[in-house]
Amino acid sequence: MAIVRPSEQAVAALELEQPIMVDSDADSNAKAILEIETWCREHQLVRVRENWLRTVREGGQTFRRGVGFRPRGDIGEQYQELIDIIEARVADMPETSNSVELKRG
Repeated sequence: MAIVRPSEQAVAALELEQPIMVDSDADSNAKAILEIETWCREHQLVRVRENWLRTVREGGQTFRRGVGFRPRGDIGEQYQELIDIIEARVADMPETSNSVELKRG
């Protein structure tokens, strides 16, 4: 699984607050969201908060498409602070049973 689009050149040329399509070949919506979110952070972009990504078929391949943008001013710093808080909360959460196992019971 990998981000297949956009190119590094397209990201480098991206203007502030201009949207850019980010395609993942992950096999599920959840995996694609995580992959796109991580990729956007690595490129100082913010992912638009979509719960369900568009599915696109091109050349016999299926991609899940999200949208990112380069934030203006200190929004990027605020966004990173929010991500840090969320990741800290998730790390502190106790592990729960798999929902499939709960349904069987």
